[in-house]
This record gives sequence, structure tokens and C-alpha cells, in this order.
Amino acid sequence: MEGEIFLKKKWILLTAALLLALGGCQGKDETVVQNEEAFREYEVNLSDKLSDFQFAMNEEVYTLPESMEAWKERGWEIPSDRGEEHLEAESFIEGESLKRGEDTLTAAFVNQEGESRTLEDSMIGGVTLEYREGGTVYQLPGKLCLGRATLNQVTEQYGPPTDEYEEKEDVYVTYEFGLYKKAEFVFHIEDETLYRVSLQNYRASQGADEEVSKEEPQAVKEYERPEQFSENPRDYVVSYDNQLYRIPAPVSEFVKHGWKIQEEGSDTYVKPGRHGYVTLEKDGHTLYAVVRNYGEQTIAVKYAFLTSLSGDFDVTKVPVAVGNNITLGMSEENMKILLGGNAFESQEEEKGTSYYLYSDETKKNFVRIFIDKDLGLVREIQVSNSPESLSDGKEEEVSGEEPNSTVLPDENKVPAEE
Repeated sequence: MEGEIFLKKKWILLTAALLLALGGCQGKDETVVQNEEAFREYEVNLSDKLSDFQFAMNEEVYTLPESMEAWKERGWEIPSDRGEEHLEAESFIEGESLKRGEDTLTAAFVNQEGESRTLEDSMIGGVTLEYREGGTVYQLPGKLCLGRATLNQVTEQYGPPTDEYEEKEDVYVTYEFGLYKKAEFVFHIEDETLYRVSLQNYRASQGADEEVSKEEPQAVKEYERPEQFSENPRDYVVSYDNQLYRIPAPVSEFVKHGWKIQEEGSDTYVKPGRHGYVTLEKDGHTLYAVVRNYGEQTIAVKYAFLTSLSGDFDVTKVPVAVGNNITLGMSEENMKILLGGNAFESQEEEKGTSYYLYSDETKKNFVRIFIDKDLGLVREIQVSNSPESLSDGKEEEVSGEEPNSTVLPDENKVPAEE
């Protein structure tokens, strides 16, 4: 009898070792195998690169972004009548649900087209996967599975993260590959086991056969760099890395001042009238930005106009100033003094207060100044200005101060490339 038990235990251990060798999930080195169910594995063909945004649910492999139609073919559906809800052109919506039988996923829908689409006709650009014992096996590139992979294994597989911090009972690790392309891992702080991951890739790949104009557009040639600040932040004059720009500004202007276009995180081209993305690097700093093509021909991304930028203490770490020289690290009191009579709206958040200065009632274009509640200082400045045409001129000033309004900007209305 003892021999039989020994043989059974030995068989389980050999089976486990064989499954790992064949491509099963990596786990903690000290894991003790109790039974065969603990080694429920699925052999799947996944990329080793996190930036490819592939993952597996049991034996099924998914890639982001992917059409809702493809998800429906695998049995997933949008609950109730949400599928007929419309997404504006080049926009996304987060926090939606997908169901298949008893399984539920939190997902983000993306409309990458230049016209309104229903959720049913949109793309799935983001998902949140969470480990549950005995539930779906979620596998990531490099044979890492939720519920087994450790913080050390994740950083060994994917390299140093863009950001890492602890909050309450968890450790958060983020990898960014450009604007709207990132992965966030959440680990239990006690044993550093991965239990949740959010994947976000709202951007589609670009074709190599697109005809791209090589000429510098006239609008880029005519761009005039401002020589001084404007007291009104809604004139969108920004000092970024100690250089003045009026947003929107050509990407080529930033290149003139030492910024380099990172190919992996940037679009190659931008179609007429459409938005795109660029990742700029300089002296170890990284800027992820939205760009827009105001011309009538497809152009290289360096000739597109940058319509958004931000600076903060934590990630970007680039000196930035707006309005009457409102800068990072400035006290909230001094910030309000420099705002003068400019109307703003404030929104209380968990870690502080955001002050918004909008161009008009649509609230599409704005300057956001974030105050850290613990420090009482300006911690982040965000600028977003994407007028319908460059000839729109100076935006109409908003009158009347509304210091306690709780209206938020439409943060979900952001571009997604074609």
C-alpha cells in the first residue's frame, strides 16, 4: 500500500514536471504539488513579447485589439441592449461587461473609425483579467499565469517596468508601450503573487502600402512659435522642457529641440483629418502624445500636429508651465493667484483636486492642473487642444468663475487610429 502511494505521488510530480516542460504556466519555486488539479495546464501558442498584447483564456488565444464580431464567434456577448449603444468616431469606452455563460469580463470598446459605430461593430481594446481559484486559467506571454506568477518572474520576463508602487495590500507594476498601449499588473503584497492584470491596446497596426507624402505641409511651415507666456491658459501656450510651444504644434518643432521619435510607440503616418500617436524621448524622459493631421494628404507622423501633452512628478518628469507661468511644484495658493480671473471648474479626487480650464461648453479642449492634497502643490499639468482646423484661431474665452463645479471633461473622447 505504501508503495502504491509513493508511486502515485511520484507520478503526479513527474506529470507536473512534464507539463511545465511542455509549456505550462510558470509558478513559484517553492510551490508544493498537492494534486493534479493544481496543474491544470493548456498548451497555447503565445508571443513572448508583452507588447504584442496576446493572452489566453484556457486554450483560447486572444489579441488586442480584436473585433467584437470575433469575440461573438467564441460565445461572448454584450449584456442587455448595450450592444446598440453608439461610440463616437475615434473614441473608446471603458468599464463595459462581456458575458459567456457564467463567465464575466470587464472590457473596453474602441471605435477606430472616422464615424460613429455601435458597440457591436466596435473593437475590444482592453480587458481586466482576475484570478479565481478553480476558475479560468489566464496565461500571458512567457508562460506566466495569474495565480502563480510572481513579481520577480514578471520583471525577469518583461524587464524593468515603467512604474512600480505599493498601495494598501497590493503592489502595482505598469509597462507602457505608447499612448493607450499599456499593461498593469497587480500582486498581493504578502507573497507577491500576480492576481490581476489589465491590458490596454486601443491602437490598430498600420499597413505598409499606404501612400505617404514626403513633403513638409504648408501648415507646418507657417507655424509660429510663441515668444512669451499668455496670462490665459486657454491660449494653449506651454513651456515644455523650457521651450515655448502653442498647442497644437508640429511634432517637428519638438524634434528641433532635441526630442526623438520612438518608432515602437509611434505611428508611421497619419491619414487626412485623422488622429494618431507619437512617443517622444529626450534625456531619459518620455512623452506620449496625441497628434492630428490637418492636411488633405497622408503624412509622416513628424509633420502631424501634437494636440496633447502632460508633465508630472511621477512618470513624465518634464518641466512644464502654462498660463502666467504656473509650474509643477507651485503651491495651490500661488496657482490660484496666477489664474487671476480665468474661469475654472474643480473636481475633488482621491489624491487631490483637479482644476479644469475649458475652451468652451463642449469641454473637449482644456488645461488641467492637479493639486496633490498631501503636499498642497501642483503635481501634474495636462494640456489638450485639438480644434477642428488650424484657422479656428484663438478659442473664445469662457466667462464667469465656477470654483466648485463638479462637471468633468469627457475623458473617454480620445482618438483611436485607423
